[in-house]
Amino acid sequence: MPGIPVVLIKDPKMVKQVFTEKPDILLGGRGVRPSALIYGTGSMFVQEEPEHLRRRKLLTPPLHGKALENYRPIIEESTRAALASWPTGEPFKMLTAARDLALDVIVRIMFGVDDRDERRRLGRPFETLLNLGSSEQLILRVALHSVGGLKRWPKLDRANRAIDEVLAPMIAARRQDPGLTDRTDIMSLLLTARGEEGEHLTDKEIRDDLVTLVLAGHETTATTLAWMVDLLLHHPDILAKVQAEADDGGSTTYTEAVINETLRIRPPSPFTGRYTARDYQLGGYTVPSGTRIVPHIGEVNLDPETYDHPHDFRPQRFLGVSPPTYAWIPFGGGIKRCLGASFSVLELTVALETMLRSGHFEPVHPNQDRQVRRGIVLLPHRGVSVRYWRDR
Repeated sequence: MPGIPVVLIKDPKMVKQVFTEKPDILLGGRGVRPSALIYGTGSMFVQEEPEHLRRRKLLTPPLHGKALENYRPIIEESTRAALASWPTGEPFKMLTAARDLALDVIVRIMFGVDDRDERRRLGRPFETLLNLGSSEQLILRVALHSVGGLKRWPKLDRANRAIDEVLAPMIAARRQDPGLTDRTDIMSLLLTARGEEGEHLTDKEIRDDLVTLVLAGHETTATTLAWMVDLLLHHPDILAKVQAEADDGGSTTYTEAVINETLRIRPPSPFTGRYTARDYQLGGYTVPSGTRIVPHIGEVNLDPETYDHPHDFRPQRFLGVSPPTYAWIPFGGGIKRCLGASFSVLELTVALETMLRSGHFEPVHPNQDRQVRRGIVLLPHRGVSVRYWRDR
């Protein structure tokens, strides 16, 4: 990136050092600062400590633990509605279908809107922002912005105005809702959240955090779901095991192993980052102050010292074991690890199970899709063309 030195790393030992370093030495917010162009400068994601930790504590409860089980029927209902709209036996792109499904789920859970047409209206401006995040222009725009060469991006400005036109009146109305404290959607939980000193989140903080959660939660889940279908259709023996587990309706152990392996071999994002606040020793080298240290997620996840046959799709490697913390980093790591990781895995599990219980897929092409970078995401180059039949 022009004007900003970058050091790429792929050794899990270096990744561990970077992810566990003190946050005033390696800056997490500055390390992912290019994302602020899409997520907003008020997003928790781009804050430094202690502000990042303060905001993270407020955002954690609705995305972990018991709260997740409240979302299971919502995900299943949205998935069944999506299946009813898919053409029977006709080719369609799984990536497009997965994006529509993931957006419906995330909008419903974030804003507590039950009417599907209203969810589509709310989701439309986010779709525009998502498309900019996966556009070829993004990397160039970020590079120009980082050296002061980009003052305005008209498409981005219009997309943010459209989101503000939706969110600002919704936040204002929800603050006045007499039943606010009884609601379980994430926007309402953020409106009622209090910090350690009793402080509220501002409307700007809530707006940017909602945008972050919608965009990050949507793209990671949708892309992974498409990749998972692609991988399963080209590994029928593995698909048969997932199908059997879905039909049984009990344990999801093997399905979760498939999800972990999909995220390892097809991570939706190529990079994460930290920014050196001073000269820094890493791997026997001095990394100058003002350098972005970038763990290469795809390479880290293929570490040959950690994984036998690292390029092969082998979900069994995760049966009975958790993914290694610093050699499996699709959600990043350290204090900046993706806040919605548990929610994403739940959504992938429920969506895939519901699809397989209701019907079956066939691939359109004999070969798997290739990974291609679009903006800040890694996508299947054909969008995963499939056919689907509803069996029950």
